[in-house]
Amino acid sequence: MVRESIPTGSRRNYLKGIAAGTAAGLAGCLGGDDGASDSIELYTWNLPFWEETIEEEIIPTFEDEFGDEYDGLEADWIDRGPATEDIISFFQSRLQGGDPPSIFDTQFGAYARYAEEDVFADIEELADDEVLEKYDETALELNRYDGTLYQMPFYMGTNMTACNSEWFDEAGIDPPTFEEPWTTTEYLDAAEQLVQNSGAEFGLTFIRFDFLLWPWFQAEGIDVLNDDNSEATFNTSATVELLERFQQLTSDGVIPEVTWTGEWDPQAEQFGSGNTGMYFGSGSALRLIQNFGEDWVGEDTLDIAHAPEGGGLFTFHGLGITTPGKSETEQQAAFDFTSVILNKEFQKDFLRNTTVLVPHTEALTELQNDEEFQSNNPLLVQLYEMYDVVSEDLWRPPVIPQATQVAEIIASEFSSAALGEKDPQAAVDEAESRVNNAL
Repeated sequence: MVRESIPTGSRRNYLKGIAAGTAAGLAGCLGGDDGASDSIELYTWNLPFWEETIEEEIIPTFEDEFGDEYDGLEADWIDRGPATEDIISFFQSRLQGGDPPSIFDTQFGAYARYAEEDVFADIEELADDEVLEKYDETALELNRYDGTLYQMPFYMGTNMTACNSEWFDEAGIDPPTFEEPWTTTEYLDAAEQLVQNSGAEFGLTFIRFDFLLWPWFQAEGIDVLNDDNSEATFNTSATVELLERFQQLTSDGVIPEVTWTGEWDPQAEQFGSGNTGMYFGSGSALRLIQNFGEDWVGEDTLDIAHAPEGGGLFTFHGLGITTPGKSETEQQAAFDFTSVILNKEFQKDFLRNTTVLVPHTEALTELQNDEEFQSNNPLLVQLYEMYDVVSEDLWRPPVIPQATQVAEIIASEFSSAALGEKDPQAAVDEAESRVNNAL
């Protein structure tokens, strides 16, 4: 699907909406200005698989530990996704009504717009050192904007290439590894060879939303924006040539069209069907691939590698505490709820249910050293090992208020070119103009 542009908004508009909705937002407050509403809401990004843990363990734990402190305060959970537009638009509607969810799970640099507009609280005013010292500085730095920590680190990861071993063996190609990554050209050449020399119907599919398209270009030395994030820098001959190659490979049937029209599940389903040689995207998609390819995906049939050389992407989610319409007590209660979500045992549970990493160092280390876990999750162990190798050399997408909008513009314009709906140069020109207008 092609996502519609998501407006960045302005502080004036936020405050206008907040003023209109303040009465509704505070209607449930207990104890006056310092009271807390009767519900602290957690809003997550596509975590339906964690439903049982959240509703039967995390929420009761929070209410048991903090209910008396906040006069019987309860907690609720909202989950939406995977479409970015759906997630953001829901939060925007609540924000404009003056009653946003208390805790918001954001992806990549999406939180920067809320930090800029004072929608998120300064975490260091709510947290004590004992909580923050559980995270390494890299994890904390990913959630800082202009020097201020606006989110608690939730989970993170990096790119992953999944290769169907059968088709690689038939084509006589050695797959990439995370120690020896391929260039973008090597990926595209191999995609053609897989279709020509094996039983694979398609050579390559990948995720392209929210900067997950960009590793192909980053590996070619093409930056999204200049150093001060004030202007697009991707209108180069190398960008156009790469888009021309994508267009040709899509036209030839080497890359399936769903690569350019799907957002998350469709590409994993495409690869999981077993007829495609390679899948590239976030490591968190391993769980989806395993689900869709349950008849064939295993440690002997799947090879895992990293991103195109020089194009490694740092993916991360954080939990921000909202301020509009919230008293100081409500903000502290929301942080206390967050501290329960992020405690060691629940972070370990999250790892057992996902294929990502968590920034909680003790939780990750204990599970990595758990022999039973290692035995039951051989592919996930490979992802952990890959992260240890590549984590020092990863690219962080621009953390700016317009981050989500910039990613959407690039994905939509470049997808139009790849599908043959636009001339590649015209698509790059239009993307550049739209990005610069957004900035």
